[in-house]
Amino acid sequence: MRHRVWPWLIVAAIVAGGAAVLIVHERRAASRAPVPASVAAETTAPATVRISYEEARPLLDAFHDRLPAELKAKTPAERESAWTEWARAHDAEVRARLARGDEDSIVNFWMYGTSFTSRPRTTAQDLASRGGRAGAADVLLGRLDDLIAALASPGSNERLRFVRQVLEQRGIDPATPAGRERARTYLVEIHERVIGDNARYRRAAQAASQMGGEEARLAAFASVYSDRGLSSDTSLPIDFALDETLKAAKSTGDFAGLVRRVAIIGPGLDFTDKADGFDFYPQQTIQPFAVVDSLLRHGIAAPADLRVTTFDLSPRVNQHLDAARERALRGEPYVLQLPLPTNDPAHVWEPGFIDYWRRCGDAIGDAIPGLSPPPGPTRVDVRAVNVRPAVVLAIDARDLNVVLERPAALAEDSRYDLIIATNVLVYYDAFEQALALQNISSMLRPGGVFLTNFAVRPSAPIEPTASLVTTTYWDRQRNFDTLFWYRRR
Repeated sequence: MRHRVWPWLIVAAIVAGGAAVLIVHERRAASRAPVPASVAAETTAPATVRISYEEARPLLDAFHDRLPAELKAKTPAERESAWTEWARAHDAEVRARLARGDEDSIVNFWMYGTSFTSRPRTTAQDLASRGGRAGAADVLLGRLDDLIAALASPGSNERLRFVRQVLEQRGIDPATPAGRERARTYLVEIHERVIGDNARYRRAAQAASQMGGEEARLAAFASVYSDRGLSSDTSLPIDFALDETLKAAKSTGDFAGLVRRVAIIGPGLDFTDKADGFDFYPQQTIQPFAVVDSLLRHGIAAPADLRVTTFDLSPRVNQHLDAARERALRGEPYVLQLPLPTNDPAHVWEPGFIDYWRRCGDAIGDAIPGLSPPPGPTRVDVRAVNVRPAVVLAIDARDLNVVLERPAALAEDSRYDLIIATNVLVYYDAFEQALALQNISSMLRPGGVFLTNFAVRPSAPIEPTASLVTTTYWDRQRNFDTLFWYRRR
């Protein structure tokens, strides 16, 4: 029965999934001294505060025609009394989107992972020897069988253990025959949802791109992904774009003095590599270390003074960084694995990106042999870096919903010189973005910079239009990211 129904879903997923990746992409001498442990970030997290009605009121007035239903039909007095409950409920609603993002990651793991199967990955290059798309259904069904079998005994495979945890939270035990059948049904259902979601986002993005006028396009794009699951997946190209932007800012004098305090909103966790689906190395976060590396390499920060705070909704991301800090306190480095496919026709890398890949991490650690990728038609070169423990200790992870929250009582000298949010704001609608920007504004020091790869319209005291815009292409297929630089006055 399943072989008569599922192949259509699988082939559609491969086509839709590839288009979705393109949409996201289109919206898209250094000191080697260690960062002393004595200036490591504090381990006691300060309280967070939720944005108050008084702070939100100008935005409620400005967006009165686009407010959530719970607030739109109310008088100002009714809105004020409803605000606290709406903010509490909306925080829970935003956090619930993490579960859908986890499901998206699981689907990618099924399609591209190699740690649970020897079958080909469902990329065009890997499927070429299996009849291309015609053989895709059989390959993916076989991969599904292998995944379910591996879930019965995941061992130390952290990704398999996570998938099993997701299943168990739904009352599914993949160690039993009945549980394996329920797991199969669940995985096919979320696979079908991903197909539908990707097609819907693709249509919405195409419609937004055809809107007349920049303001109309921006407003349309602001809602394209506003209900999408919040996935933590990440990859290296965005960090290349950040590096190029920081280098440009240094050359144009946009930095007034050295950067001391940096915040990264949504640092990401490489569960199944966003670009290529690799999983032959342990889970890792890339952006916090890549940003420190760029700041030091370009002479924008001093090693002894730099502190980084990451803010994320995901307990998995925060726990990952907390565990890295615990290991660093024992003197253990953090290992970055940086894979690069070198014969994939889908990505003919720009020389600038290859140069970045070759030097990424040099300012914060030492090169070591990378892990060996699995055999297959895609040749993958791997660099690895042992990040010094002192660098890890300069990074502190905090739970925060930036749409509604900010750290409490930041002293003037504790506000941030630089706040980075890439592939974050695009997942919220225009009103949510405005709330987030208000929180970000309160976290920035005067003269501080907010850097994002999504054009926004901040309110004072942040400048309303970006004073620096950089576009960085990472491959000959013209996939790119555009970064926007907003200064707080």
